[in-house]
Amino acid sequence: MDVTAAFLNGKLDEVYMKQPEGFVIQGKEELVCKLKHSIYGLKQSPRCWNAVLDQQLREMGFSQSTSDPCIYTSTLEGEFFIVGRSDERMSSIKEAVSEKFKMKDLGEMNHFLGVKVVQDPKEEIIWI
Repeated sequence: MDVTAAFLNGKLDEVYMKQPEGFVIQGKEELVCKLKHSIYGLKQSPRCWNAVLDQQLREMGFSQSTSDPCIYTSTLEGEFFIVGRSDERMSSIKEAVSEKFKMKDLGEMNHFLGVKVVQDPKEEIIWI
């Protein structure tokens, strides 16, 4: 799953920027824009997006791993966010996350961060 324009979902506190080129109001060049959502290129955008995603996953009943903050497990069934015990459970997770964020289903994972991933559903084995 891929979240479309993920960083644009992040919420900002107090961030201002100059008026973008081409949108400058004549005679009011000193005015600035207050950003409500994070945008690509801001240093804090990844953190803002992570906070929104973290909140959503926790609301769905997931817990963040203490050894790796990128891993969430289901407190009810011991499932990983990416790897699940049943297609039905994975579908329900995808649906719940898709209700909050615009998502694109990329299908079965075969590469992740440049690393080849091989899955054997019959044996319930994943090789990285």
